[in-house]
Amino acid sequence: MKKILFLLFAAAAFAACNDDDGAPKIRYASTNDGIENGYLQGVNLHFYGTSTVTDAKGGTFTDDEAWFEFAGGPESFSLYMHKTRFAANMPGVEMRLQTVTYTPESDKSLSFSKGEIIPYALKENETGGGSSYQPVAKYVITDLEGSIDNVNCHVSFTCAGVFNVTYEGKLIIKE
Repeated sequence: MKKILFLLFAAAAFAACNDDDGAPKIRYASTNDGIENGYLQGVNLHFYGTSTVTDAKGGTFTDDEAWFEFAGGPESFSLYMHKTRFAANMPGVEMRLQTVTYTPESDKSLSFSKGEIIPYALKENETGGGSSYQPVAKYVITDLEGSIDNVNCHVSFTCAGVFNVTYEGKLIIKE
């Protein structure tokens, strides 16, 4: 009986020390094949990192699971901000910035900036039948700047004139 209890105790201790909490594993890329000669190649690029938001009162919120996706080609891209949040109690919102033009910088890098852009948010259709991206003027994005440098991504902007957002992420391998 003591052996069985010891084995059960050992198994429980081993399970408690196991760091696999069921969360998806993130694999980071070592190179970026989605950019050639500074141009996006039509492959969606997924970046996982940290978004830091500072509000008008100086309070900060950090989201350590921020996921940005770039979808585009040789002239412009759409930036998807998946489950983005600007405050701890805010539910995640699927946002998209459409038709952002960029400048090639080197073989595996590009940069972009835009003074003002109206974001689109994924919302339930009023007539029913699913959801679609719809413009949300109250969340106007200003001072959008960013870059992709091989596997590193940096984005900054102001949302609704109140939330200053800085994002730093690394390219992930989407499985």
